[in-house]
Order: sequence, then structure tokens, then C-alpha cells
Amino acid sequence: MSISNIQGQTGAQTAYGLTQTPAPAQTTPAYDAAGHGSNSAASTPDPNPQQASDQIRISSPVTLKNLDTVKAIEQLHNKMNTLIKGVRQTNEVINNASEQITHMSTALENIVKNFPPFPVDSKDRQELLMTYASIRQEILKMSFPPPPAPIYEKVQSTWDSLFAQNGQMLASAVPALENSSPDTQVHEAAQQLQTTSNTLSSLSSATTQALVQA
Repeated sequence: MSISNIQGQTGAQTAYGLTQTPAPAQTTPAYDAAGHGSNSAASTPDPNPQQASDQIRISSPVTLKNLDTVKAIEQLHNKMNTLIKGVRQTNEVINNASEQITHMSTALENIVKNFPPFPVDSKDRQELLMTYASIRQEILKMSFPPPPAPIYEKVQSTWDSLFAQNGQMLASAVPALENSSPDTQVHEAAQQLQTTSNTLSSLSSATTQALVQA
């Protein structure tokens, strides 16, 4: 076959679309100065680097503020626990004293309200007065813990009207009586006990109210 015939057949194949499509050109990766290939997607810079930086700056003071708030709540909680414990101890002793004074008042009422009145040398009358004197000694030996400072400041005047600086009840709040004490003196002592009982109740209520308002 002649060269002209081969060329003619090649031209005919081209005309009928039988030519081979050339392979696509391969993209050569870029290299940096050190010869390492670079990834264009991974190295794309942040379109808004200022926004990311601002987010970091904002999160730090917010979390610190929350932490300070939690610490403040914890400190307040501990403070309230201390106040509650102190007021509870004070009220427990006041309640105990109130119950003892009620027993003393009952003994005196049995003398005052007895009809006909007991003779001064009556054995029953003397036993009632002995009971009164025994309970009085117990009360005067009791130690009354004052409430915590911020509470005590609000009830100090009432507190000082009942208790000495050593935390014991004033002797005048529970007057002394002898077996030979006349009925008039017994009646006065009963009235004083009622006043003391009312003052103890007011003190307990004021102390508790001051705690609620703290």
C-alpha cells in the first residue's frame, strides 16, 4: 500500500470522527520553597479571622463571671447555715427555759388559787415551794448562748433584760421564794414569771424573724 493510500485512509477515519481524544492534562501540585506539596483547601485562610478572635475574648469573662456568681452563692449558703445553727441553739435553750418556767408557774398557781388558802406551815404548800426553788436553781445554772452577731444586734435590748453578760438568766427574772413566804409574795412571783415567760416568747420570735430577714 502506498503512502498516499495510508494517508487517505487516515484522513477518512478523521472525517468519520474516529480520532482518539487526547488525555486531559494533569495538574502539577504546587511546591513550596522547601519542596513540600501544599494543600490549597487546607491552607485557605479564615475569611473572617477577627470574628473568631472576638468569640474567644467574649467566652472568658462570661465563664469567670459565672464562676464568681457560684462562689458568691456558696459563701451566702455557708453564712446562712452558720446563722441558722446559732439561732437554733439559742431557741432550743429558750424553749427549755420556757418549759421550766411553766412548771414553776403551775406550782405557784396551785398555791394562789387553792381554796381555802393553804396555811403557811402546810406540807403541800411547802412541797410546792420546794419544787419551785429546785427548778429556779436549774434555770439559774443554765447557759443561754446569744444568737450570732447580726441577729443579736436586733434583739439586744430584749436579751439584756433577761440575761447577764455571762449568758445566765438574771435572778430577778425568776424571783426567789422561801417556805415561809406569804401568799402576797407568792402572787407577785407568779406575775413576774408570767412577764418572764412572755419576754422569752417575744425574744424567740424576734430572733427567728431577724434570721428570716437576714
